[in-house]
Amino acid sequence: MAQRLAAHGVAVVVTASPRSVEGLERTCALIEYEGCQAAFVECDLADADARESLIEEASLPFGAIDILINNAAAIPAYAPLSRIDLTARRMMFEINFHAPCDLIQQALPAMRERGWGRIVNLSSEMARQPPIPYPGPAKFIHALAAYGASKAALERATHGLAAELQGSGITANALSPYKIALTEGAEAVARQMAAQHPDWIEPVEMMAEACYLLIAGSLNGCITHSRALLQLLQSPLHALDGMTVIGDALTLAQLE
Repeated sequence: MAQRLAAHGVAVVVTASPRSVEGLERTCALIEYEGCQAAFVECDLADADARESLIEEASLPFGAIDILINNAAAIPAYAPLSRIDLTARRMMFEINFHAPCDLIQQALPAMRERGWGRIVNLSSEMARQPPIPYPGPAKFIHALAAYGASKAALERATHGLAAELQGSGITANALSPYKIALTEGAEAVARQMAAQHPDWIEPVEMMAEACYLLIAGSLNGCITHSRALLQLLQSPLHALDGMTVIGDALTLAQLE
């Protein structure tokens, strides 16, 4: 998503915890290699004090933040609601719900001053209980209930925020992959699922395309997944350069 936005001229600031600095540096290097602007800020989003000044710090390299993508998420424990402890539940909501809310509150004043802004919250289909028969082991579905609850809270907050911002020039939407976006971190899971459900695996360009469409357009209060948005808007699927057409909403990821 950062690469795709940079390709359209957006000056990008990415952030992650201090243990992910190597990934931040790699992302910035990829963007700068294409002649675009990028910077990074280290921040542990689980720490309320650390994130208190994140938007202010992120505004230093290129100016006020007018596009905010809340992508960080955490699953500190895979355990069903009957057993997941309070520490894990608190951590899940701290990163998946409270951090996005705090960053939105920090970013909104500058967006309101400009009369334009875009907020995209990344969600998950686990915000809803999967229908029976489950698409995998029942114990795995049960273990994701608390995570899904944190994402459901984020989706409800997105709806409410969108209503609050109506007519302001600022939009708030929530986006999730159809099932599994083929990122580096999801490759192992994608390979496990690909044999039985090849249609579940989408290329990273799919989420990047959908995110770009929400930012470039004027949809507000949209809670959707990537493929559905591309289909709704009849949009082609572009490479991360934003120019080369590589498919459409039906395009599947190619596992080597």
